[in-house]
Amino acid sequence: MKGPDRLAVRRLVETWWLPTVIACAVGALYVCYSVAQWRALVAPSWDLGIFAEAVQAYSRFEAPIVPIKGPGYNLLGDHFHPILALLGPIFRLFPSALTLLVVQDLLIAASVLPIARLAQRLLGRGGALLVGLAYGLGWGLQGAVGVQFHEVCMAVPLLAFGGVAFVDQRWGACMAWLAPLVLVKEDLGLTVFVAGLALAWRRRGEGRSAVLRSIAYALFGIVAFVLTVKVLLPAINPAGTWAYSLDGAATGAGTPTGGTTAARAIPSLWDILTTPSVKLVTLIVLAAGAGFVGTASPWFALVAPTLAWRFAGSLESYYGWDSWHYNAVLVPIAACSLLDLIDQWLAPERADADSAAQSRDEATASSNLGWRVAAWAAACVPAASLALTASSLPLWHLPDLKEDPRMAAALGALDAVPEGVSVETDTTLLARLVPGREVYWVGTTGTVDTPPEYVVIDARSYAWGDQQVDAESWGSAAHPGHSYETVYAKQGFRVVRRTS
Repeated sequence: MKGPDRLAVRRLVETWWLPTVIACAVGALYVCYSVAQWRALVAPSWDLGIFAEAVQAYSRFEAPIVPIKGPGYNLLGDHFHPILALLGPIFRLFPSALTLLVVQDLLIAASVLPIARLAQRLLGRGGALLVGLAYGLGWGLQGAVGVQFHEVCMAVPLLAFGGVAFVDQRWGACMAWLAPLVLVKEDLGLTVFVAGLALAWRRRGEGRSAVLRSIAYALFGIVAFVLTVKVLLPAINPAGTWAYSLDGAATGAGTPTGGTTAARAIPSLWDILTTPSVKLVTLIVLAAGAGFVGTASPWFALVAPTLAWRFAGSLESYYGWDSWHYNAVLVPIAACSLLDLIDQWLAPERADADSAAQSRDEATASSNLGWRVAAWAAACVPAASLALTASSLPLWHLPDLKEDPRMAAALGALDAVPEGVSVETDTTLLARLVPGREVYWVGTTGTVDTPPEYVVIDARSYAWGDQQVDAESWGSAAHPGHSYETVYAKQGFRVVRRTS
């Protein structure tokens, strides 16, 4: 290898080894958490099973039909996320819902790379550690991992790489990174729209052509959003609607049996932002993630669409900061907004360093020092916020995730259900039953022509509350004219097979 080549490799290693180490550490920690959840039989919702069924269908080159949502339900009519098809080959190699959890963890880890690298360029290796770890362990990312897999995890690295490109003024790269967001989830078309406006604002000094190209990009985002929610989703959804519109028509989340409600009165902007008060906490934590000063960056405007549909919605789970996956896309936006401001603050210092002058004015040096101190102070804010809120976030509870003593019984229940059959179950083993089976959630089989061949019930599942459930009786009651017999019973798990 020639000398210049060795030098280039050395520089590449010096540039990327620390961001890579930080990313790997974050990824390893999240994988440990996900595996611990899996071993502890934690099932915070039915969503992991839903996505596992969808990706399993993609792995077979089929439409994402998800019986868990209802017989023949095409998940592209629920949320528009065709990008999930990219996970099909991975699931084909590793057919398990745990695969999706690991993929999500790795995607989040990958998003750490550009942010830690930019922080290193601006603030040195100490900055890379400070900003990279505070970002990678950020509140919204922990929340996403804690509630297991959701499609928005695929938006996180796109927003991170796109945001860094924005700070670096690589406009084409920024647009390229963000464009796939319209395939991740329908509302992210609005995020692309706002990104186009931010680009237009930042490039206003480059001439009319640059501004017009940015505005055209913004129009691409809004057209993608309108086309998705007004045409594609209603066309695919069994109820013929956008399942999550704010007019109340989506009660039942667009399931075939989902009804409608009267449109809600639109509250004032003040009420949207402050009622209930948890919204204010979410806003403060978000601003802290941007070091507060980052809210002045035009890039920070990208949080507006996500906050708008969440705060204007009627579900309380939309409002919070310490759980669920709704904050995941906000964290890379906030981090890049912070770095954008720091980049601007330190620009005079870099210009001075690049100049050919042999001496620097004392006042200039003092000014540069002041901006560097301010930059470090701002960079410390997300880390301080994380430290203050750590006990409320999922990773704090990792040591408590012990293997469920019923794991052997759960595996026995899974073995009692052959592959290739249809099965109805509650949340505990929902995702685990997916590979190789047609899985229904209890309560969504009302319109199925042929009742499921098996019913699996965990008497201790939160799905039943305090209700005492007998699997045989429940199966016969849920499917009149049919009877079930027990084939497995241990530690609260009951597997029954249809006999008529």
